[in-house]
Amino acid sequence: MFQILGSSRSGGQTISGQEQVVISPAGRWKATVTIPITDRRYGPLERQDAVLAFRWIVSGGRAATIMVPHRDGRGPAHRARIVPCGGSVPHSDGTPHSDDTEYAQEFTGAVLNAVAAMNATQITVTLATGLRMLPGMRFSLPDGRMHEIADIVGFNGANLWTVIIGPWLRADYPAGTPLNFDRAVCRMRLATDEGAALSLSLNRFGTPSLEFVEAF
Repeated sequence: MFQILGSSRSGGQTISGQEQVVISPAGRWKATVTIPITDRRYGPLERQDAVLAFRWIVSGGRAATIMVPHRDGRGPAHRARIVPCGGSVPHSDGTPHSDDTEYAQEFTGAVLNAVAAMNATQITVTLATGLRMLPGMRFSLPDGRMHEIADIVGFNGANLWTVIIGPWLRADYPAGTPLNFDRAVCRMRLATDEGAALSLSLNRFGTPSLEFVEAF
């Protein structure tokens, strides 16, 4: 689960009962990730390797910075006609390449249409014709900074979108910078040094839930 930890400030309530509340654009991502862990000697290779990855995260504590993948099936991808790939595609005869890989591609082809400055909350994006942007969609930039579309403020009727995002940009980005809607990631670290305690069942199985916060 990913969410933005925002902060708001109020000037207080007036004598007439009015109150103005302003939210800061400098929110910070928080995530809870559950990882199934099995004995290093059993299970599929990717699950065996999860043991080693878990040990590395724990040993690094809050100093370890990792790219946490965004996994959330509740997103609006299908309404936007951005459908995640169900797998790679082989050659016409069903065979892969010599290194066992297959063809794959990103669906959106989204890039920044213009230079975007640090702390900006509005960007202009070029998106493949026929696809749509919707509030709530999330994407990441090449440096692992993840953002969420808060509102759509402009569309030229073809492939140019102007959107409000949150949190604000963490750096300057040139025109043409790709936006990853397909496999978004976020640069994060453990929320606490003690947050990765793992209890084992039968000395072989465990399912720790790790708390992450955005790393700076």
